[in-house]
Amino acid sequence: MPQKATMTFEIDEDRDVVDVRIQIISQDSMNRDASFVLSHRVRVKDSDPVHDGNVLYQHNFRTDDRTVTFTVPTSKFSGYCYNGSQIEIEYQGVLKIDDAIFFDTKVTEEVTYKVLKKPKLRRNAENLIEPKDHFKLFTNLRAIPIQHQVSTLGLLFVGLIVIAINTIIGVHDQISPESQTYLYSHRDSDGDSSSPLGKSLAGSGAAGAAIWFAMRRHLRQYMKFNFHRLPTRIDRATSMPINQLVYGRSRVDLNNVTLRVVACNLEKGQYMRGSGSDRRTVSFSEPVQGVLLYQKTVETIPAKKPVENYFPGEVKFKPMFDGLYPPTRVTATHGLFVYWEVQLLLDKLVDQELVGSTDPMRTEDFFDDDG
Repeated sequence: MPQKATMTFEIDEDRDVVDVRIQIISQDSMNRDASFVLSHRVRVKDSDPVHDGNVLYQHNFRTDDRTVTFTVPTSKFSGYCYNGSQIEIEYQGVLKIDDAIFFDTKVTEEVTYKVLKKPKLRRNAENLIEPKDHFKLFTNLRAIPIQHQVSTLGLLFVGLIVIAINTIIGVHDQISPESQTYLYSHRDSDGDSSSPLGKSLAGSGAAGAAIWFAMRRHLRQYMKFNFHRLPTRIDRATSMPINQLVYGRSRVDLNNVTLRVVACNLEKGQYMRGSGSDRRTVSFSEPVQGVLLYQKTVETIPAKKPVENYFPGEVKFKPMFDGLYPPTRVTATHGLFVYWEVQLLLDKLVDQELVGSTDPMRTEDFFDDDG
């Protein structure tokens, strides 16, 4: 099909506008109603993605001339373009011309709007944000109150039984004719072939994860660990002594204790998994661009002593604003977010973590000082 129209963009920094230039090529597209829509979109890099976005600006007009020009204020651009590990954030301009009965002319172009001077994206943040938990179950059980010991063992016992029974059913249904299966069919709701054992293992994995998260809440009860009240504003100039940031006391002696304050960007999006009636939307948060703000290791903290008193020094937040990309939330589920937390890491006990609020932070403070 021959091209009926073209669309180009040019950023005019002096006037703080983006010039939009539309060229009508086909006579059939002349003297028609048309619209231009600017959207901020997140494209998910997955084989079965769920993209999302929101409309920032719309302009309706008539194609009375071969060349149509208008401007969009740069204030309509609420973020920036970004190409990451799991997502791509872009501005998209869509031109529609009402010039046909069934298929109107549609021109889609990406608007490249980059205002950042940030370091190259680092993809090693996961180990910083999600360190491996080196704990000993029975050591941890002895450190928590009796009611939490009972709850933890109960969850463990029930979980093992549920997973074992579910796996046995999956194996049985896998090797049995369809008419003799107990729970898992050899077909999905669309009639396509599916693996009963695969469904069983997926269900066992989900159950195991849920039980582990419930157990971990009980295993952390060997101590209290909390934030002090955070300041109403956190920016590049903010620094806080550890004993003003957090406080805590343990029921038992803590050995080889590391306190860290870390931050990262989170790439958020969604994708689809499964098929037929099992088809579901999965949300993800992928940590990227990790930054270490504070770290110190202490050999021993006696029981019932203030933990915060054993960690001198202060947390300076400037490296977070220098090293992370500014948050650009496109929708509630899609975009690039900022995340920070305080970690208390131990060898034989489940680690503690406190997730910091980003409400005291302003997006503009993440941009470079020189613009």
